Amino acid sequence: MISQKSKHAAKAAGSGMGAGHMRRLVSAMLAVLLLLALFPARNAYAAEGSLLELSIQAGSTSATVNGKPVTIQQPFSENGTLMVPLGIFKKAFGSTVSLEGEDVVKVMYGPHTGAMTIGGTTAWKDGVKIKLAAPPRMVSGVLMVPLRFVAGVLGARVTPAGGGGIRVTLAPSLAVTAVDTQGGIDSDIGKTRIGNSYLTWSMNYPPGLVVGDSGGDEGVATFTSAENDYYLEVHASPLAVPLDPEGLLENLVGSSQEGGEIVLDRETVPEARTPYARTVSKDSSGALWEGRQYYANGRLYEIYLTDDKAANYKDLGKYAALLNSFQPSFNTSDSSIRDLSTIHNGLREAYNDDYGIALKVPADWSADDQQLYYTGKQGSYLRVKVSSAPAGSTLASWNQELQSQLQDTYVSEAYTSKDSVAGKVSGEPVLINELGLNPGNGWNTEYQILLLKNGYRYFFEYVAASSQPSDKERFTDVLNSIDIDFAQTQENFGRLEVEDYPLLSTKLITKTSKAYGYKIDIPRLWTPVQDLFESQTIEYRFTGGRFQFYASPEVTPEYALSQLQSYYLNTKKDPKGPQVKSVAETAFAGVPATILTIEQIKNSIPVGTKIIIFSKNDVVYTLTVTLNAANATASQQATLERVLGSFGWAGE
Repeated sequence: MISQKSKHAAKAAGSGMGAGHMRRLVSAMLAVLLLLALFPARNAYAAEGSLLELSIQAGSTSATVNGKPVTIQQPFSENGTLMVPLGIFKKAFGSTVSLEGEDVVKVMYGPHTGAMTIGGTTAWKDGVKIKLAAPPRMVSGVLMVPLRFVAGVLGARVTPAGGGGIRVTLAPSLAVTAVDTQGGIDSDIGKTRIGNSYLTWSMNYPPGLVVGDSGGDEGVATFTSAENDYYLEVHASPLAVPLDPEGLLENLVGSSQEGGEIVLDRETVPEARTPYARTVSKDSSGALWEGRQYYANGRLYEIYLTDDKAANYKDLGKYAALLNSFQPSFNTSDSSIRDLSTIHNGLREAYNDDYGIALKVPADWSADDQQLYYTGKQGSYLRVKVSSAPAGSTLASWNQELQSQLQDTYVSEAYTSKDSVAGKVSGEPVLINELGLNPGNGWNTEYQILLLKNGYRYFFEYVAASSQPSDKERFTDVLNSIDIDFAQTQENFGRLEVEDYPLLSTKLITKTSKAYGYKIDIPRLWTPVQDLFESQTIEYRFTGGRFQFYASPEVTPEYALSQLQSYYLNTKKDPKGPQVKSVAETAFAGVPATILTIEQIKNSIPVGTKIIIFSKNDVVYTLTVTLNAANATASQQATLERVLGSFGWAGE
């Protein structure tokens, strides 16, 4: 197994938060308490699931928090940085604050941590050292901090507002459930352990430990000390096959050797509460790492720690108490544990900043927030698409387009329209459709959410695979979590692609290959996988099917045909295996051709394949069309015939 350990360069560089030259404030604790107590005790959330918002302006004692006016210490600009009361972030977003020593203030939001020193310009954001343009400082008993630094820690978006103001928006964190109604410093006060409730691990939480940025990956947690003494990673990943300590040790040693490291020490600890293996290794830069692996809960847990100052493998022994504190368990009733997980009730946060779309998705799905595409097991998925609406479009007309598309792409036996109801998402009217789709391997449930706003269509497509009933049960929670900042789309985009199905369904685009001397018409609605027509391979996908084209100057038609016949030869007489139904000699594009017709069952889905083999000018062309039986509608087949009929030779 290849280790997931980060390169030594990932360690944050530079000196720590120690600030001997900084002014020590005896009244720091009282002052920070005062800055938070300035605001009336109330929950920080606006409506459940909506974006949280703060509007603030330099020189003004009036701010707007989630639509409500509040009075604050006057913000001011210093070295081009807007300085604002730290407590306003707690009130607006539910962020939390703790004080370490006399002058180190931590700001936390979900799994994210920022650390600042009062009077100093050194700060940390998720374990990365940052230089501030202006230092945090007390003004009339209120701690004023750089707005953009704290907003960055929270993951908030900062944009200009009218009249020279600043607007800060943030999707609510699942890990932040409520604000301390007493208005005091909270979160890390009394926290002695830290871990992840979803992945069920925890360990000691020593003072000065700064949580790093793991890029939203629940399976990885990174830490560094505030003084930059050490760097620590914890990984948790599924592992179906249990490993004993000897197997874990083999893993550790093997991954170190594959990485070019020298293993300096190794052992198994079978008598531990949870048996584990450990190694100490030296990487190519000379850095020493201690690695540990545990198996529990169907997961592999990995811990890696390095210290720049360690010269001998024994020097890492001073971290034994911290590493020994790791346990593959998390006591949710223990209030002394800080939870890094953003997953609650099996859902995690998802957010796309460009479109201002926030929602919650099943935690065990893979996620692409940039493309707004989330995939689960056995075919479940959520896809979000934003496009410009055709002129005169309504929810009703859009819904009719979708119904027409459904009828064109699924045979009548393969779909059912179960329900269509009106609802609201993010305060806007929507249509919610429920469909049943059976590609041949069982009935999947598809939900469609249609929303029109400001000339844009917001389309949510949620499919629960037939083998995953829990995904169907989670749709309501996903639906209720959707929150859209519609101004974001208007701000970031102009005219988007228009998905006008009646128009696009008949539109073809002529493609030409100069290298191979042919031309062909491709439907506008097909999705390109490989569409560089000067290359040998072309591939497109469409609902239930695939179109492939391959040009080869190295073979003869006879050789290509024999290879294909061998490939589709069902030697085991498997009834689900490929069956060559016919081999026919014909003409295609004015030249002799051979057509193979094949039927088979792939992933329990009946599939038909047509392969056309022909040649011209010493180049052999293989054209393959695959279409699932459930999608072999008259409309789809007519489109394929149009495409095949359009093939011709360039210049003729």
